[in-house]
Amino acid sequence: MPRPTALRRRAVVLAAVAALAVLAAAMIAARAFLDSPAGASFINDYPGAYDPPLGTPEGFPAWLRWTHWLSAFLLLFIVSSGLHLRAGKRPPAFVTRRTTGAFAARSPSRLGLHSWWHLVVDTLWVITGLVYVVALVASGHWQRLIPTDVTVVPNAVSSAVQYLALDWPAHDTWAGYNSLQQLFYAATVVIAAPLATLTGLRLSPVWPTRWMRARGPLSDSAARRAHRVVLWYFLAFTVAHVALVLLTGARENLNGIYAGIDDAGSWLGVGLFALSTGVMAAAWVLLRPPAQIAIAQRVADVRVMPAPPRTPGG
Repeated sequence: MPRPTALRRRAVVLAAVAALAVLAAAMIAARAFLDSPAGASFINDYPGAYDPPLGTPEGFPAWLRWTHWLSAFLLLFIVSSGLHLRAGKRPPAFVTRRTTGAFAARSPSRLGLHSWWHLVVDTLWVITGLVYVVALVASGHWQRLIPTDVTVVPNAVSSAVQYLALDWPAHDTWAGYNSLQQLFYAATVVIAAPLATLTGLRLSPVWPTRWMRARGPLSDSAARRAHRVVLWYFLAFTVAHVALVLLTGARENLNGIYAGIDDAGSWLGVGLFALSTGVMAAAWVLLRPPAQIAIAQRVADVRVMPAPPRTPGG
């Protein structure tokens, strides 16, 4: 009888094959639709974007560029620590909050290293997100992100069909996003990020015991399921987002979000993107569990666990 891990791998392979088959069929159907008179008429009526409201700011100011990069940087460690937690293996260390100062009246709580690190980077990610949202509202850039016209839906369908047909919709992200981008960016900021934060709080030690429930939306099982769905959403969103940025005019897109310039010919954005990717890769290598333990020891009591014994031939 196949082992559970083998069954899971087989299920993943079958799901991937099925997804690729569905994607291929959708691409063929999209191409056929665009080549039909009905498709041409639909694209003419709904090109993929609508005119933004008068006075909508253009471009990517410094606060947006920095919060965008910091969010991606922190998300790298949020996802990696989340996957460690999902694996369910024994953590390499346990972290216990010190009962001194302002925390003297509260009982100390012990967390596995991966849980502690997850909470640390989550907190920084939430702070970054709050700065982003406040600046978004104060600057008026929210009009670029939040749909303001009912035609966003047919225009989003139009954009999706054009993407599937590999006939990229006309876009000028410096002036505004196409409707499909707008819907996904808005959903990420307004729905996915708050849901990740709220479900993470529910699963964290800071959640009040009196608000815990055995069943319903405040239960452990419901919060874990929702948190897991959001994790996979962010992974899928990030892969699709980066792929489309690179495929639909990489230099122009990277110049906007990294260099803050509206220029399709400059290589500055590509250079900054490469530099930032190098920083993320270096941080990934440097901020491994030994470094996380060293950071934790500065603010808490840490018990390092002995390495598990090696299995023969392992």
